[in-house]
Amino acid sequence: MGFLDQLKQLQELKSKMDDVKSRLDTITVSEENQYIKATVNGNRKITAIEIKQQMDTKELERQLLSVLNEALLKSDSVMQSEMKGIMPNIPGL
Repeated sequence: MGFLDQLKQLQELKSKMDDVKSRLDTITVSEENQYIKATVNGNRKITAIEIKQQMDTKELERQLLSVLNEALLKSDSVMQSEMKGIMPNIPGL
């Protein structure tokens, strides 16, 4: 495979990745407990936080960390599954 063929492949891959990134913006995942609900899109952007119950500052911080971390884990899983189909089989990636 020549250099121009590799360059074309890289351009196609970039285009596919841009398409996936756009699609991930439209996918949302949520995580909630009795105190807080957090919504994150497939690109790991927090799109909403709902505080469902009053609590002191320390408890709010603890609950926010917990819910946000779980929501981000779900977002990572969505991103990985979306990217899996377009990534070439390149050793080391």
